[in-house]
Amino acid sequence: MPATSAITAVYHATTTTASTSATSRAVSTVTSTAPVTLSSTAPAAGTTTAAVTAAPTTSTTTAAPTTTTTTAAQATTTATAVTTTTIPPVTTTSAVSDPNMVQRIQLTDSDFTITVGGRALSFVTMFPVSAQDKSATWESSEPNIATVDAIGNITGISEGECTVTVKSKANPEVYADIKVKVIDSTRVREIILSKYTMELNVDQKDIAYVTMNPSTALDKNEIWTSSDESVASVDKWGNVCGISEGECTITVYSRSNPAVKADISVAVKDPNKVSGIKLSTDELTIPIDKKGISYVTMLPANASDKEEIWVCSDSRIAKVDQNGWITGVSEGYCAVTVYSKANPNVYASIKVHITDPGKVREIKLSSTELEIEPGKRGISYVTMLPETAADVTEIWSSSDPDIASVDEWGNILGVSEGTCKITVQSASNPEVTAEIKVTVKNRTTTSSATTTTTATTVTSSVTTSTTAAAPQHLVQVQNGVTYIDGILVVNKSYKLSESYDAKGLNPIVADSFRRLSTEAASKGLSIVCTSGYRSYADQERIYNNYVAVNGAEITDTFSARPGHSEHQTGLAIDVNSISDAFEGTPECRWLAENAHRFGFIIRYPKGKENITGFRYEPWHIRYVGASAAEAIYTSGLCLEEYLGIDSYYH
Repeated sequence: MPATSAITAVYHATTTTASTSATSRAVSTVTSTAPVTLSSTAPAAGTTTAAVTAAPTTSTTTAAPTTTTTTAAQATTTATAVTTTTIPPVTTTSAVSDPNMVQRIQLTDSDFTITVGGRALSFVTMFPVSAQDKSATWESSEPNIATVDAIGNITGISEGECTVTVKSKANPEVYADIKVKVIDSTRVREIILSKYTMELNVDQKDIAYVTMNPSTALDKNEIWTSSDESVASVDKWGNVCGISEGECTITVYSRSNPAVKADISVAVKDPNKVSGIKLSTDELTIPIDKKGISYVTMLPANASDKEEIWVCSDSRIAKVDQNGWITGVSEGYCAVTVYSKANPNVYASIKVHITDPGKVREIKLSSTELEIEPGKRGISYVTMLPETAADVTEIWSSSDPDIASVDEWGNILGVSEGTCKITVQSASNPEVTAEIKVTVKNRTTTSSATTTTTATTVTSSVTTSTTAAAPQHLVQVQNGVTYIDGILVVNKSYKLSESYDAKGLNPIVADSFRRLSTEAASKGLSIVCTSGYRSYADQERIYNNYVAVNGAEITDTFSARPGHSEHQTGLAIDVNSISDAFEGTPECRWLAENAHRFGFIIRYPKGKENITGFRYEPWHIRYVGASAAEAIYTSGLCLEEYLGIDSYYH
């Protein structure tokens, strides 16, 4: 049989619109269904016949917009054997662009901002250029905001935003969008202020100047409001007035467009209200059953209500009255706070330490380091503080008795070369201790001991159980300053350098004199400090003035040369009248009989002029510590006799 082939081709045209508004893809789909049948019938012998029908072959390229389709030619062969084979149909889809149809729209502008009544136009290009029908249709999403005519002229109608769309008339699935914003140039869109914060006093006024934008706005009227009229008020012109202390917000609105506003943060202060508290001290140490106070200053000075409220954090430790007087109740720490009654947010606190006056709190030593020879003795004199302590018994111990031992009175004995620590402890309050570093080594002459003690630590004798002098006098020289048995010595024989500066009256001396003066006052007597600390230069000036009037020989009997005055140590005080008029007064007699109780001695007593080197001065007292002063007073000796030294200019 001759070969037969049936080929059927069916074409379906389909258009696909691109996902973006400005681009559209036209896709043509070609479907080819070609069943192929091979038929073969065997002829007479010797004859071969073959019939082959080849199906059309289709090639598809997916890239838009061009699609290529290729169909292979048919071939027929006759064979001697006849075979029939059926091949399933094959379907292929191809994208085909129509060169005569608009596929894409391009705009010169896709975003416009115009004013009400204003116009805009975006020029259109349709692709491909070979498209036969390039006519367009125009449409606005919100004609009440913006309109568009048949050729694309956009006109602003009212303030707002909308979209204008251009479409291909021939292929409406191809389109492009234009975003349009219409603004009303006659309407307020922004408020600018000359200031955005204000700080006012009560009854004080201020204003922030307003600019309404745009400048072409027709109605620039303002509406002013306050978030809290009790703090600050505002009138229709924007004048802000402070009413009372606090914070609020002043807001200005556009009357024509209330959505447009601007805020001013306002802080109002009351100049007559307490805003701060200043204390004379923020720490107080008060004995049990005694009182103390920190004086209060309410700020500002013109505050109308300065009333105070006092509170104690622990009434078991201290109590405070309405005037701020703090009374010690029991030993410990607490805080006392003063508040402004008119403004409780303002306060100040005092750290209060209540002490037991009968209990040892501190131990002062005349030396914290000693250097002695084996077989020799040394001592560091002890002052138990406060001096009102009821039990000042000392407990002495050595860290290594094979190097240095110590007896119950604090006398240290060098045993063998080495270094150890000697500790003194309060028997009544064992937590209070002090240590002395002791170095024992051989030496042939008295040398300068290594010590950190300064001239301001001269204190009392060792114990309460004895007033006897040390077994021998211990001489120490530190930075050119001589200490004998822990007492700083200055007289005609012992000098201070010009560079030595106590920088003022020793605090312990000042406190002891205050107590002396207070007790004298309780007896109806007035004892005051007339002259205390003097520098080397001060003494030099005083001495030279006396020499100019009296000559050196007479002056040397009553005025010390520079460097030889006890006033330079900060340990000496002249009281009341520095003249013979003081002798015989009730104050003079009381001072001579009681100075030792407070750690002072009459430094230049009557009848000792040839030993001290100076005339009798009942007004001149010298601090040596309570125990040493008691011992010297009881002995009837002057300081030179007590220490075994002389006093004359070499």
